[in-house]
Amino acid sequence: MLNIKALLSRPQIRRILMHIGFWVLWLSRTFYDIISLYGLGTGEVLFLMVYAFTQIPMMYFHLYVLVPKLLNRKHYLMYGISMVSLVFAYSIVNFSLLNRIPDHIASNGLIDYIRQLNPRYDVLEGFFTLVITYALKYAGQAVSTQNKLLQLQKDNLILELSALKSQINPHFLFNTLNNIYSLSLRKSDNAPEMILKLSDMMRYVLYECNTGAVPIEKEIQFIKNYIDLERLRHGDDIQIGFTLNGNPGLNKIEPLLLIPIIENSFKHGISQQVGKGFIDIAMEVRDRKFFLHAVNSIQNGNSTGDKHGIGLDNVKKRLELLYPENHFLKIAPSLKIWEVNLELNLS
Repeated sequence: MLNIKALLSRPQIRRILMHIGFWVLWLSRTFYDIISLYGLGTGEVLFLMVYAFTQIPMMYFHLYVLVPKLLNRKHYLMYGISMVSLVFAYSIVNFSLLNRIPDHIASNGLIDYIRQLNPRYDVLEGFFTLVITYALKYAGQAVSTQNKLLQLQKDNLILELSALKSQINPHFLFNTLNNIYSLSLRKSDNAPEMILKLSDMMRYVLYECNTGAVPIEKEIQFIKNYIDLERLRHGDDIQIGFTLNGNPGLNKIEPLLLIPIIENSFKHGISQQVGKGFIDIAMEVRDRKFFLHAVNSIQNGNSTGDKHGIGLDNVKKRLELLYPENHFLKIAPSLKIWEVNLELNLS
C-alpha cells in the first residue's frame, strides 16, 4: 500500500494515469455505439483499435508539435494549414485501415457501415477531438500556473511578514532594555520586576509568535506587561490608563500586531513631554471584532507620530497583508493629542 501511494505521488505517474483516464472516457462513447449496434466480435475489436490508434497519435501530434512550434509562435497561417492537413490525413488513414478489415471476421452490419464511408467521413470528429483536447490541456495548464502564482504570492507574503516581525522584535527589545537601564541607574527597586516581565514577554515573542495567529488573550497580556513596564519606569510622572471590555474567548489575532501602536504612544507622546503627560489605551472584543483606541498627549503640538521607527508604517503594511478588507485604521493627530483607532474583523 505504501509503495502504491509513493508511486502515485510522482507527478509523471499521475500524468500518465490522467491521460489514460481521459482516453478511456473519450473513446468509450464510440466503443459503446459499435458494440451496442454490431456486437463484440473480432471485426468490431479491430474497428475500435483502428479508431483509437489513429485518433490518439493525431491528438498528441497536434498538442506537442503543431501547437508549441506553430500556434504558440504565432505562425497562424502555417498552423491552420497544418491542422487541416492533419485532420484530413487522420480521416484518410482511418478510412483506409477500416476497409482492410476482412469481411469474414466482422458482422454484416459493420461491413455495410464501412462500405458506406468515404475518406472524409471522420473530418468533423477529428476537428472536434483537437479542439476539446486543446481546451482541456491549456485549461489545466492555466490552473496549474495560477496555483504556482498563488503559492509564490503566499511564499512572498510569508517572507515579507517575517521581515516585518524581525523588525519588531529588536525594536521592542531595544526600547525595553533602555527602560531597565534607566531604572538601574536610579537604583530602583522596580528593576527586578521589570526584568521578570521582560522575560515573560520575550518568551512570548520567541516561542509563541512563530506559528501564525495566537489567542488574542495572550496578545493582550503581552500589551499589559508592556504597559506595566512603562508604569514602573515612569512612576507618577505620567498618567497611564488601560481598560479591557468584552471577553477575548477563543478569538485569535496575528501576533505582535498591536505593540507598535502602543510603543508609538509612549515613545512619541509621553517621552516628549516636559510636564505631566497622559496615555489612555482601551481595548474591546465584541462579536468577533476587536477594537483598539489609543490616545496620548502631545507637547506643544508636536504630533510627529512615528517618524524614526517602523511603528505605524509597519502596522499598516501588516494589516494590508494579513487583514485585507477586514480592518479599519484611523490615525488622527491634532495640536494636543495623538489618537489611533483600529478595528479588526477576527472571523
